[in-house]
Amino acid sequence: MRSVTKQTTGIGSIQAPAEPFAQGPYFGQTPPGSTAQVFAPGLICDTRPHQWESWVSFSTDGNTFCFNRLGFVYITENTEQGWTTPKNIISVPYRTVSCCLSPDANGIYFMNRKEPSHLYRCQRTPDGWSDPQELGPTFGYSGAYAGFSLAANNSIYLFRSKQSGGSSGGGIFYAPYVNNTWPRLIKLPLFGTFPGIAPDESFMVFTAIRPEGLVETDLYLTLRRPDGTWTEARNMGSKINSGYFEFGARISPDKKYMFFTRSNGWFDNPYHDTSDIYWVDLKEHLPESYR
Repeated sequence: MRSVTKQTTGIGSIQAPAEPFAQGPYFGQTPPGSTAQVFAPGLICDTRPHQWESWVSFSTDGNTFCFNRLGFVYITENTEQGWTTPKNIISVPYRTVSCCLSPDANGIYFMNRKEPSHLYRCQRTPDGWSDPQELGPTFGYSGAYAGFSLAANNSIYLFRSKQSGGSSGGGIFYAPYVNNTWPRLIKLPLFGTFPGIAPDESFMVFTAIRPEGLVETDLYLTLRRPDGTWTEARNMGSKINSGYFEFGARISPDKKYMFFTRSNGWFDNPYHDTSDIYWVDLKEHLPESYR
């Protein structure tokens, strides 16, 4: 397995936090162009070898940010004084996978490596964050999930594997949010994993391995037509994809930017895996009517 090239000095490594941690939208970062760039090096991303950040999400108002660092969920919030130093907010006896902030910033959803067939939620309380609670029976499954995301209306889009020894097929599904719950899963005619849904559900970016890909895995874009069907997915090209693993796409609340993870491995193993969060302006990659 190749190693992702990493910086070892300068802004590439996490610095001792000052107060405030950062200021301004997107932590005061200069917005990217149509070519993907590392997001907030030295603040959010530690670009040294064998470090791992992934699975980002912003609240709808852009003032709460959630991400995964080495298997733990971190939160930072934009206050009048600036962004707070990221804090690990879920204490569990196993590492979390594919965390996602709710649009109103009052919930955090995640999978865990110990039981990848279940989805969990922690809720904000006056005293902090609640203990993880398993979501309802819709998400009980004997196979495994691999990545998910939330739309602005709290509908969940996810991938699940084919049920071992059963007739249930795998693929990309969505669970519509109805009366404060998710009563059913609906399979979509899309081939891929780690679905990242736009806030208004107008398009989706997912991970796949296909003959035209750049290997190891690439990000693909599909658009939702007015009649609810989806266009044939297309590779997002070399400005976004590389020879490494691209996965975990998430779309900013205003649909201007896409965030994703680029890694040389899947499992944040500190002995050989390295991963960073990237972001890219979507203007060049989306039809005007979808921006």
